[in-house]
Amino acid sequence: MRLNGLSDLPVPRKVLIICQYFVPYAASVGVVARVVHLARYLKDQGCEVNVLTSDGADFGDLGLGELLTGLNVTYLRDPLKTSIQNSLMRIGHRPAASASVWLSRLRVVKRVVSSLVIPDLGLFMVRKYYRAATVLIESRGIDTVMVSTPSHSMQVVGGLLKRKFDDRVDLVADYRDSWNGSAIFSPKGALTSMISRRLERFSLKRADLITFASQPMFAKMNRLFPDLPLEGKGLLMMNGFAGEPCPLRGASNSAELRIGYFGMANDDENGYRNVEPLLRAIAGAIKMGVAIRLCFYGPLRLSRLDIRDFNFVEVNDSVAHDEVFNIMQGMHYLLILHTDPASSDEVITGKFFDYIKARRPILCFSPENTEAARLVKRWQLGEWLDSQSPECASQALSILRPRDYPALRDDELISSFARNGQYRKLYERLCGPA
Repeated sequence: MRLNGLSDLPVPRKVLIICQYFVPYAASVGVVARVVHLARYLKDQGCEVNVLTSDGADFGDLGLGELLTGLNVTYLRDPLKTSIQNSLMRIGHRPAASASVWLSRLRVVKRVVSSLVIPDLGLFMVRKYYRAATVLIESRGIDTVMVSTPSHSMQVVGGLLKRKFDDRVDLVADYRDSWNGSAIFSPKGALTSMISRRLERFSLKRADLITFASQPMFAKMNRLFPDLPLEGKGLLMMNGFAGEPCPLRGASNSAELRIGYFGMANDDENGYRNVEPLLRAIAGAIKMGVAIRLCFYGPLRLSRLDIRDFNFVEVNDSVAHDEVFNIMQGMHYLLILHTDPASSDEVITGKFFDYIKARRPILCFSPENTEAARLVKRWQLGEWLDSQSPECASQALSILRPRDYPALRDDELISSFARNGQYRKLYERLCGPA
């Protein structure tokens, strides 16, 4: 496996990135930011970067347009993805309560259909991606293929390409989420699970390098495929934050403890952004005598709760990216919200890195096994509250006060969480020290 050391392929590399979601055909920054910023980083290091992706409903460039300069992007027609995204756009224009109902129905339909297709609906595009990638590799002299997923069916494309081109290309399998190690993406039935694992084995066996966004992903791969020689192939490459860390700045002088949350939340009992346990926990803490202001910036979709029952909540519109860090730095704590234990173990959202960039303490309201909670504890970047025990969370909130976290003043530590610091690790495996 050449990527354990330096490859004998030319430097800089000619890279093909395969992903089913890319701007402007993606509904949220979180789905595409890793790939867009990575493509930009490799381009800036002198690599020729090609992207093979799908079209869909046009959501605009999500503020990432300037990063696309010089990238060669090929969009494949993807009717199924377009249909699903158009449905989501129509739902998004409905009133909050109605949108929540329709979104739940769409999720049920999608879950039923997806259960019949292994590993996911992207399977219908595998042949088209394989053919298009083959043409690009042969016509442009591609020497490195990187497949970033989900959708995990795209990893099958990578395995097929490696089988065809063998040592003519190096294959990098990039995992933003686990495949068969995830409660979200792994099929539930014995037969479908077996088929899905065989597909993942097919891809992992041929990968020269496996990059993953959080450490538990790779640990689960090793447990699922103990007979594959994966250990030397693994490279932790977290998502990181873009740009430079913010200058140190004091938080608000408000007598209230100000907690900021940036992004979408709801009261879906079956979802992973269910704000109800947090609201109950804060209400309990306030009864114990602490003053708290919970500030939401972004969509708060409630179908069961009445926000007027929680007078400590402040709801604001989403904030432009060039303004958001100024608002973040005015908070005493920045909130990470994840309430589903089944899908929490490898969770480390983009907000985690933005919060570190803002150098404000993180308040992680989640199950204890969440990767973000582990990092908060390991580096002493903030506090963890147990989302599974609102009573315990209330007790912890009742004694929570603004305090100094020395790790947030450590320039070297903070910079290690930047995107460029993370992506440099991949570049050095591909091309040698930068």
